[in-house]
Parts: sequence; C-alpha cells; structure tokens
Amino acid sequence: MKSKNVSQIVSVSVMSFDRIFTEAKYPLAIDTYQRGFVWGDEKIDQLIDDLQDYSNVCRNNNGQALNYYMGTVLLHESQDQKRLYVIDGQQRLTVLSILHQVLMKSIPVNNTFRYRCMESAGNIKRAQDKFQVWDLKNSCIDLFKKICFTVITVKSEDLAFTFFDTQNNRGIPPNATDLLKSFHLRAIQGQESEDLQTYCAKRWEGMQGFRHSLWEGVDFAPILFRQFLWRARCWTGQRNLERESHDRILWEFQKQTVPPESDGDVPLYPSLNNRFAASLTLLPQGKCQLNPQRQPGIAPPEQLPFILRQPINQGIGFFLYTWKYTSMVDCLMDRNNSDPEIKEFGKFYDQVVASLSIYLRELFLLSCVMYLDKFGTNKLFHFALLLDHVLGAIRFKKEYIFKEAPLIYLRDSSKNLLDVISGAYSYKQVIDHLKFHKDADLIYDSDDSRNIEVGKGVRGHYKQRLMAYYGKKNLKDKARWISDSFVEEKFL
Repeated sequence: MKSKNVSQIVSVSVMSFDRIFTEAKYPLAIDTYQRGFVWGDEKIDQLIDDLQDYSNVCRNNNGQALNYYMGTVLLHESQDQKRLYVIDGQQRLTVLSILHQVLMKSIPVNNTFRYRCMESAGNIKRAQDKFQVWDLKNSCIDLFKKICFTVITVKSEDLAFTFFDTQNNRGIPPNATDLLKSFHLRAIQGQESEDLQTYCAKRWEGMQGFRHSLWEGVDFAPILFRQFLWRARCWTGQRNLERESHDRILWEFQKQTVPPESDGDVPLYPSLNNRFAASLTLLPQGKCQLNPQRQPGIAPPEQLPFILRQPINQGIGFFLYTWKYTSMVDCLMDRNNSDPEIKEFGKFYDQVVASLSIYLRELFLLSCVMYLDKFGTNKLFHFALLLDHVLGAIRFKKEYIFKEAPLIYLRDSSKNLLDVISGAYSYKQVIDHLKFHKDADLIYDSDDSRNIEVGKGVRGHYKQRLMAYYGKKNLKDKARWISDSFVEEKFL
C-alpha cells in the first residue's frame, strides 16, 4: 500500500515470529525513548499458560494446528540508522526473544534490543527463570514458526506514530502516560535533540521506577498524572468537578500544551517560585540553565521554578515539569529527610493518616503537594494536622467512603481547597481556611462519632490511631487539640 509520497510507504503482512527477524531488511532495535521491559510474573505466567494450551492442541493433532496469533507489531524503518525500530509490540517481541534464548540457546538473528535500566534486567532474569522450568521444546517444535503477528512497517517516523496513536486511542489504550512520553520526545528539537531525547527517556524510566510503600512495584507515571498533576490542574471551581480519565489526561498534557520555542528554550512564568528567570535551557549533561534578564544560572530539575497550574511547553518543558513534581512527591514521602517539618509530617502520616480511606488519602497527599509547591515546608506539619481534621470528619460521618467523596467535599465547601492553596499569597490564608470548618467540629462532638467503638472497623481503627497520636481518650473538643503549643512541642 503506497501513499502519494514515495517516502511514506506502508507495508502490511502477516509474519511468523521467526520470519520477522530472519527476513528483516535491517536489525530490529528499541529506540532510546521506549520504556524498559516491564512484564512481571503475572504476565509471564499467563503467556506460559496460553502457550501450554496451544502446545497441547499441537500435540493432540500430531503437530498440526492453526497459527497462534499475537496481535500487531508496528515498525519504523530508518534508512539513516539502518534499523527497524519497534514502535508497538516491544514487550511481546522481547518476551518471545527471551523464550527463544531459553529453548533454542540463542536470541533471534537481527535482534539488537538493548535495555538500560536495572528493572528491565531483573524482569528479564525472572522471565528466563520461569521459562527454564517449563518443558515446551518437545511439545511444539515449530513454536516460533506458528506464533504470528500482523506486521506494519512504515518508513516515516511521524507516520509510524500516527498509526501508533490512532491504533492505541481507538482500541484498548495503554497508559495515557506512554502516549504522552512518545509525543513529547518527538517534540524535542534542536542541535542536541538526540542527546536530549536519550537523557529525557532515561529520566522518565527513573520516574516510572519511583518506589514508596504506597506504590511499591507499580509504574509511578500513571499515578503522578492521575492522582497529582491532572487533579491539581483540573479540579478547579466547584460546579463541574470530574474524575480523571485516559482521554482527559491526554487532552490536558498533550493537546493543551504549547509548541516548543524555535531556540529550544522553555519559557517560565512569574510566580512565588520564580521572580527573575525568563526561560531555561536543558543542557545535554542534564543540568538546567536558568536564563534571567541579566545572566544565566544553573539549577537542578527538582528546584525548577515551575508552578502546578502553569501552561506546559511540549518536549523538554513537559519532561522538566514532570521531574519537578516527581521530586516533590519524593520529598514529601521521604522518611529520611532532615527537614523537621517533613519529619513530623511523615510520622503523622504513618501513625494516623495511613488509616484513612484511600480516596481521602489521595486528596490529603494532593493537597499537601500543592501546599509544598506553593509555600515550601513552612508550616507544612500544621497544615497537615488541620487537613486531617477536616478529612477525618468525613471519615467519621460516613460509614462507607466512595471515590466521589473528595469531589463532594471540594464542591460543597465554601471554597475549593485546591483553589485556596493555588491562589493564596501566604500560608496563613490556607491555615485560616481550614480552621473555619465548623461543620467538621460538630461532627467530632456528635454522639455518632463518640460512640464509634475504638479499634473496631475502619472508623474505629482510625479513631484509635488518632487518639493515640494526640494522647486523648475521646473526641471531645477535637479542634482544640491542634494548638500552637502542640505543634511546637513536636519540634522540641
């Protein structure tokens, strides 16, 4: 199938796994922006079960069976690099290459896949170990000739990603963050674009592997965008608050972003975090050069003068924005941080807030990240105590907390808390806003809250932790517990 432009030839064929590699015009490769090999035990076990069932069919039919179809593979043929880059199908081709190495004692010819991160190496080793104990070789000798794909090969990289975006947005989509990563890597331009793409891809993989007990063993990118960035930017006002979705995340962080400047610099906007710099430049070695009116300076990504609700520039601007707020979440959850405010915050979170409903905890962490972004650690611990007081009242009032609870709170309050934080000029404005939640005070003093049995059920467990932390025996006058003297004592 040919388009009007000869350079944009698209070929489509059905090929076995063997033929994809043996008949390849160039070696198959993984480009620098692609994520690592992420298949874990569950996916490997599912593949083993599926192939075992297929091998049984082969054996029962004297080796004769229909081909085993494993979907579509999308390749970009780069004549400059003399490579076939895998745009879609990377995980499947990788895991089958691992199986090929185990069964046939060699990787497929023309396979030049390379992975840089330790997580990929660990996943590859675990897959090898699982395949080692699986006796398939004699069950279906021609397995790699039976496994088939629809292979689409495109010579234009832009056209390849048009296929990728269209296919994944209209079918069963991957994480929106995978599409965002590809889109913004393609937007990186300039003389050092290849080096900067490689650097951004590596930093993105590091962000995906962010580890904390709350998110252990998962890709952190979707969490960052769903629970923090999208909500911080889009939960505004009080009338039309909505939950995040795949399409809404793509709209906010792809369609709404600003095309990059011709010189590659990322514009900056005036805020409490930025009073001097007009733009910044990402240098190939990973340092960020601030460009103020007079002379440039150097700043690490975690200290970049972004604000959560600012416009986001495509390419480098997007990645720097992402790293800034990954670092901010990391700072908030770092139990080894030497800052006294972060230390006390961490103790309070672990001893009390961790027993809240997951939906209330998400709002708690989102609000704290927004506060930290606006005011640093100044009075962060005091803010956390007051915020828990307000959200804890919701926990005591409702026997069951559903996912809409945070939206209902933001909608029904006198002001949207996230807007209050974003628009405040001093931390005192935010503290005062939380202090004047008189409805919360009434809930703690109600008979229903007082009669919740300590340690029994989710509400009783939260009540037990709360009273143990404050050293109290009941909820009477709960609002008075959060006094200046109590806060000061925690820092002694």
